[in-house]
Amino acid sequence: MPIAQRNEPGLLRQGGWTLRRLLVLLLSFFPLYLSAQPTSSPTQPVTVPASRQADRVAIIPIHEPIDKVTAFSVKRRMDLAIQGGAQAIVFDINTPGGEVPSVLEICSAIKASSVPNTVAWIHPQAYSGGAIIALSCREIVVADGAMMGDALPIMIGPGGVDVATQGELRKKQVPPVLAEVVDSARVRGWDEFIVQAVVIDRVELWWVEEVKADGSPGKRMAINEPEFRMLFPGQEPPRGSPGIIAASSEGLSGMTRQSQSQPDRPLVPENEKSFRPATPALEDLSPSLSGESSAASVQDLDMLTSASGRPVLTPADAGKWRVVRYLTNGSGPIVMSKQDMLDYGFASRNINTDADLQAYFGARELVRIQPTWSERIVKTLSNMWVRMLLIAVFLLALFIEMVSPGLIVPSAVAGVALLLVMAPAWMLGLAGWWEAIAILTGIMLILMEIFVIPGFGVAGVSGLVLLFGGLVMSFVGASGGVFPSTPVGQADLTRAAVTVLLAMSAAGGGIFFVTKYFGSLPVLGRLILDGSRETGDEELSLAEAMGESDDLRVLVGKEGVAHSPLRPSGRVEIEGALYDAKSSLGYVASGSAVRVVGTEGWSIVVEEAGGSA
Repeated sequence: MPIAQRNEPGLLRQGGWTLRRLLVLLLSFFPLYLSAQPTSSPTQPVTVPASRQADRVAIIPIHEPIDKVTAFSVKRRMDLAIQGGAQAIVFDINTPGGEVPSVLEICSAIKASSVPNTVAWIHPQAYSGGAIIALSCREIVVADGAMMGDALPIMIGPGGVDVATQGELRKKQVPPVLAEVVDSARVRGWDEFIVQAVVIDRVELWWVEEVKADGSPGKRMAINEPEFRMLFPGQEPPRGSPGIIAASSEGLSGMTRQSQSQPDRPLVPENEKSFRPATPALEDLSPSLSGESSAASVQDLDMLTSASGRPVLTPADAGKWRVVRYLTNGSGPIVMSKQDMLDYGFASRNINTDADLQAYFGARELVRIQPTWSERIVKTLSNMWVRMLLIAVFLLALFIEMVSPGLIVPSAVAGVALLLVMAPAWMLGLAGWWEAIAILTGIMLILMEIFVIPGFGVAGVSGLVLLFGGLVMSFVGASGGVFPSTPVGQADLTRAAVTVLLAMSAAGGGIFFVTKYFGSLPVLGRLILDGSRETGDEELSLAEAMGESDDLRVLVGKEGVAHSPLRPSGRVEIEGALYDAKSSLGYVASGSAVRVVGTEGWSIVVEEAGGSA
């Protein structure tokens, strides 16, 4: 009995442990049981449309101002992604915009891509050219704080920034951009009038909704003032705070009165592929509506090959639409926020991370393809200020080599600087071999003028012209060389010429410094004369020049012999002693008789006295 009493608690403990273990096992299987049972509020997986689903997604960042280097890099990375088997390409856009030709080049590559599944990820800013690129993609997704718009073309020249709001600049810069975004709208399904408001000012719009026969809402789209007055006869178009804010609020009242002064008639296109201007203010750019358009306008806007899906409104549509809101006031190109893009059908999803993007595609692999280090170097070397500095270094080093032939360092520096100036232009197709030939021919003619032909005549002038022309054309290439009479060509040529002239001015300052002080700076003076000095004399003369500079004035009027060529600096021998000297009147050959006419720092100034020793 005592034993039984002692064993009973032990059995109870053993039984309790067994029950707990069974309970834990049951609870571990309970979630699996629940997951197999239907529930009233399940967590549904993200549904990915078949047209978007992609196992392999390539991300191509565009995070810098857009230029020819960017276009080259984006197309290279697109080819790499396609060759690697990418089923979708995402353009991670965060850019202020850039050069119009480069932007249009990227857009053409996107639309012609063998991978149609292209998505623009505005992350977070797509201004100007960035907006145009985003619109060329099949879909747009947006990060928090995303902004897109303000793509009104501008031209930056020596006189400052010129905005394409009027005149020839408007007629020649706006049409190709309008044609691009309207084509994107027709192919991708964006609102055809809103995209025009992205790239041009004076586009005033209202957002309206179709009312079906059963009273249910139908299609939504943007309409202009003539269409508003046709759909809502007798009603004054409501204005006030617009749904989308323009990039500039200047000129609002003037714009409004101007739009009302236009004939209140819809702008009816000739056919479904014709350009449909969103405002009468653009009528002068439409070849189908005006016979006074420039040749450039007609050519660009007639490139539209896609039919417009936008309905042509007629008076019979009156009463079938209702006003949702006042959309844009036309005071400037619009800038859409993240919510604007979601509300007006431009963005399909809010995406903030790569993980969100991967779920958006249902992808297994997500790879970022960054620009290569060589592309980054080329982009740096293509910067106008960097190239200007390189040209100045090239010209200065070339001068030092000319006045002191045989030195290795100046010629090497000049060669490297010229290579760095030309290499990016060759890589990007900005320059051909003729620019390099022109530069080298110009240098040879200048050398002939200095060392072979006395004076400065045809050879020297021709050399300078070829050198200048070659350097200028290495900047502009085809963009300014094919049609130099166009605003783009003139701006490119002017900017390149100003850059080269500034570089030459900087090099001129350096040449003046070298000419004035090179011979008197001990270390640099020794570099110049390295080939003509004797070892013992070199050290003695340096010590003498540094210790007896005050006594150099006593040499004025004395005659001696040029111990080395003076170009213009060199060495002269007077009364058995060697002195650093500079010629006051150009080149003096070795062995020529010279006369001291003054002093300058640690050196004396001489002129040729006639005769030779």
